[in-house]
Amino acid sequence: MQLHATHPHRPRIVLATFGTYGDLHPFLALALALRERGAAPVLAAGEVFRAKVEAEGIGFHPMRPDIEAVANRLALTPRQLARAVASRPQFLLQRILLPALRDAYDDAMVAMRGADLVVTHSVAYGAQLAAEKLGLPRVGIVLQPMLFASASDPPVIAEMPRFSRWIYRQGPVWTRAFLALGRRIARRWARPIDAFRREVGLPPATVHPLFEGQFTGIGAIGLYSPLLEPPRPEHPPHTTIAGFAFYDSEHGGASRLSPALQAFLDGGAPPVVFTQGTSAVHDADDFVRESLAAIDRLGVRAVLVLDEEQARRWSSHATATTHVTGYAPYSTLFPQAAINVHHGGIGTTAQALRAGRPQLVTPYLVDQPDNAARVVRLGVGRALSRRAWRSANVAAALRALMDQPGYRQAAARVGSQVAQEEGARVAAEAILSMLGRAAG
Repeated sequence: MQLHATHPHRPRIVLATFGTYGDLHPFLALALALRERGAAPVLAAGEVFRAKVEAEGIGFHPMRPDIEAVANRLALTPRQLARAVASRPQFLLQRILLPALRDAYDDAMVAMRGADLVVTHSVAYGAQLAAEKLGLPRVGIVLQPMLFASASDPPVIAEMPRFSRWIYRQGPVWTRAFLALGRRIARRWARPIDAFRREVGLPPATVHPLFEGQFTGIGAIGLYSPLLEPPRPEHPPHTTIAGFAFYDSEHGGASRLSPALQAFLDGGAPPVVFTQGTSAVHDADDFVRESLAAIDRLGVRAVLVLDEEQARRWSSHATATTHVTGYAPYSTLFPQAAINVHHGGIGTTAQALRAGRPQLVTPYLVDQPDNAARVVRLGVGRALSRRAWRSANVAAALRALMDQPGYRQAAARVGSQVAQEEGARVAAEAILSMLGRAAG
């Protein structure tokens, strides 16, 4: 949908997000698609992302909390912060998001001046409240299937993966009761949102702020493949499952593999690629140590993609058959792998699915166990828990992925389907259509 012929001005659309690069990149892909269709997008996010966003020519407005500032406030390193989030499900809400609710709201109120429509991340609570206060039409973005909390396709809960699976096997009555219990517990966590609503003159919430509260606008969009979860009757009204919205660049603009990494890839058989993604949720030393031992057991070529600090620490372990690197664009690297090993973050999972190669997922927190379960359900990979990440187990899982052709066949089939998805385009056109209906 193009707007030039029907709108006297370019609609200003504010996209508000929070989190890591896995949260930023789909929003940035969506912003670029909206710009191509005549809109004037502005991305509101942590200050740390400004340079990347502006390098793409997209308007930027800082919106707290900035994850680096949060780490400094709590006197934690980014890795320690990730571990704290992983250790307690309410830590992200109670120690990061809700203490910054007023800051996020104030920043969003400024960013939304002159806006025609607002697009919000699931946990951008300040932006959601600001849009409501300003009376702006709003579209909620869902990056992971689990956030719909569908009773017909219930999520694996990170803190209790085995127990949640056991509950779901008992049938729909137990499943609905379990999900309802979780909602009641989480309702207490949302009391600061209730208090803040009163403070800024908004009426009491009529729905759960952490669940349906995401979807009180004019529509919702799932920016993930319908292969992970198709549309469900219990999804909110006017929901579009658009497909993945891909963006993969370190600093904005074109991104390529380093000459050294590309030379390694060209110099032999496709390697096993190991990465922890940007959240670095595992103990990196254990992950790398056990992964290297598994590589030795199998005698395969491998690439380890680590953060810059870890890449420096482990660079001495690079050999003729093992390459250690910092950042590498997954969109270019993953298709050249034999197997992709990762943590199950939704952005990394999307790139791994599109690459069409088997996967080994070692999930830990939030959505990762649920994403891993969906990868396994598609038949394109296996999952191995963090506690089980020992060289013998890793080698056995990799050997199964290598020896059983069904994984390669399923991965190639799914990869060809995901590669055809145009989530950013579909989502942009849906948003502009919603805007047209709201304005009409």
